[in-house]
Amino acid sequence: KHMCLVPEYKEMAEKWIIEGDWDPFYSELARLTLEGAKDNDKVVLSHATDKNDQRDHVIKKLIEGGASEDNITIIQLTIDPKVKARGLYHRTARQAEQSGMTMTECCKAFMEFEGEMTEEKYINMTLEAEAAQPEDGFEVHPKAILVDISGRDVTHFDNVDKALGLTRSTELPYESICAKVKPIDEARDKKVMESGFIEAFTEIIARAGSQNGQNSSLAIEEEGEDEKKVEEMKKRRSTLMKCEVSMRGLSSRALSLRDTSEGVEAQRKSLITTGKIFEE
Repeated sequence: KHMCLVPEYKEMAEKWIIEGDWDPFYSELARLTLEGAKDNDKVVLSHATDKNDQRDHVIKKLIEGGASEDNITIIQLTIDPKVKARGLYHRTARQAEQSGMTMTECCKAFMEFEGEMTEEKYINMTLEAEAAQPEDGFEVHPKAILVDISGRDVTHFDNVDKALGLTRSTELPYESICAKVKPIDEARDKKVMESGFIEAFTEIIARAGSQNGQNSSLAIEEEGEDEKKVEEMKKRRSTLMKCEVSMRGLSSRALSLRDTSEGVEAQRKSLITTGKIFEE
């Protein structure tokens, strides 16, 4: 289950997103890693953690729990920003289509632009948004082994294997691995998206906006509204969040990159409330 669907983990998510207290979440990541080490000689903790304070906290907790610092290897994946943005475009377009929306409708709920959304326009806008907030980028950890995965091919595996000192079996060619892993990955994404976590996560984001004094476009006024209409609004809101999860992910950096300008907020609110975007 996604953490937002498990009561004790949902509380951790609320503390992080609403109160800015990420300590419980990352302490739990370390605890679960140590639990895994009881039955396995090697444990991999994979997470899109963008701040070194959070990474160091996990390492500190692992050492406190009995792990040797010499046995902890930090791998940090890097990628050409344009390659990443291009991949995100195609994934988002697929997610939007699966949700019954066009790519343009999806993006206008999070970005401000004229005309239709194209691949190059999406790439340029994504790169501009990230460049405008460099302080929110992924920090480079001083002890990390940097592994470039821009090739999006077998060099990805080669670089990771080299960093970890592994030798991959020649009986597992790249094409064979992809053929096995891609269906598993797609099935996992589908299961997660259908689990209800988007709805739970969206409620937390809306509450965070309200408690911070923001008139969040994700908030839905249910009082006096027809029950069926409220459910339709919630479904549309969930669809938009699915698209944003695909576009941005759920990292603290991703949330900081959301466009909250008046124009985009109005478009997002319009799409959630009416199913259409009304532009002046």
